[in-house]
Amino acid sequence: MTRLTYDDDLFLRMECVLDVPVVNQIVWRFTGPIDSEVLDSTWRNLAGGPIDRAVHRVSVPGARDRWVRAESTLPLLRGARAIPAHALAEWMEERATVALDPTSGPVWQLAYTDLENGGSALSLVASHVVGDGGALTSAAIAALRGPSDPDDFASAFDTAPTSDLRDAAGQLRAAASGTARALGRTVRGVLPGASTPSASKAGTQAVVDKQAVVDKPAVVDKQRAGKLPVAARTTGEFSPSTVVVDCPTDEWVAAASRAGGSANSLLVAVALGILTAGGRVKESDAVKVSLPVSTRIPGDTRANATSGVSIVVDGGRGYLDDLRPIRRDSKAAFQALADATRSTTFELTKPLMQMLPDAVVARAAKSATAPLCLCSNLGARGGALRSVGGAVAESVAMRSITQNTTAELLRRTKGGVSVWWNTCGETATLSVTGLDPDLYPGREHLKKLIADEYTRWQLTPTFW
Repeated sequence: MTRLTYDDDLFLRMECVLDVPVVNQIVWRFTGPIDSEVLDSTWRNLAGGPIDRAVHRVSVPGARDRWVRAESTLPLLRGARAIPAHALAEWMEERATVALDPTSGPVWQLAYTDLENGGSALSLVASHVVGDGGALTSAAIAALRGPSDPDDFASAFDTAPTSDLRDAAGQLRAAASGTARALGRTVRGVLPGASTPSASKAGTQAVVDKQAVVDKPAVVDKQRAGKLPVAARTTGEFSPSTVVVDCPTDEWVAAASRAGGSANSLLVAVALGILTAGGRVKESDAVKVSLPVSTRIPGDTRANATSGVSIVVDGGRGYLDDLRPIRRDSKAAFQALADATRSTTFELTKPLMQMLPDAVVARAAKSATAPLCLCSNLGARGGALRSVGGAVAESVAMRSITQNTTAELLRRTKGGVSVWWNTCGETATLSVTGLDPDLYPGREHLKKLIADEYTRWQLTPTFW
């Protein structure tokens, strides 16, 4: 695929039309320094790999933009002096503010710093346009192992472009066909005797409704306004706080097992605990949880290959003692996505949406919202990234972050918390971002909520 997919185009529009770039970041933490030649070879391998792609925007209406080699690449950024270990979180945040340009380059940056305690840290940041979290980790793994493409993220540069007119014609046919099928389903769905698709056939469609499900609750805005007068609210530029915390992997597994759950269901429970303790939802609320799912396959050339499912966790905090319902519902949702035999209405209309002019996208985005609770389980990807030359990382953090945000934008999009979890050998690392500028106003407040949640689950936190 040398043309952008709908998902690639979505992140491109967020940056070029809405001026809210999204970047993905991997940060390694080491107990010792990294050899300079290892850093240089890693940078060279990344520069020659599939992540070093950029977008050539086409002028023919309806035609998809094309992937080309990035015109420029940022050099390896080396810290001039060692930083205190307690400043690592701030260094990580600063690295994620780098200005990138997916339409020409640079589109990624590799940065390194020594720590005053003798350790070191390495950061890799890339535009979400050129690769999702799976693509970035795959590109990083391949760069650490040698100058080759990852198995599931191959280069896709358009060196011999096909006709833009031909691509536009193909998109028009796909849009017309998909829209007609979607409309046909809608008409059939409202006819007398029409049945609702079963969960196994619905794929990524919404889960079965439950009473008092909270997704973007207006009631929470009223509660928040009562706690924090409008005049006292943060305004203007505001970067959501992210806290990174490690704990022993065996503690995480044991805590999940004690409650009858899996590592993934404990991740959901911890996220819900932070969401509730922060006042974003009430204990009695049933909450919709978004679970990203990678659709990346061997030989994949897609920059973004992520789908997702949702589950609803009942109110009452029963999950504190029993994680089995979360585990059961998550497994069923994942299986339904894997077993889906037909495209959803959303999938059918993607060709049409990708053809919409920027002005239409900008107007539609005014009503867009963020997930209330997003839980991304990256599993053992951190372990695959662990060895950098002769150095072995003690932990690896991964996350996605939106740049150029304001307090007003975050309030309007009504996000709650987003969490990313992975294991790196004997260490499990959790990255938590609080998207509510009023209820998660700073890192220290968010850290306290996480510490309380870890204590509840008998986990030993080590904060970055």
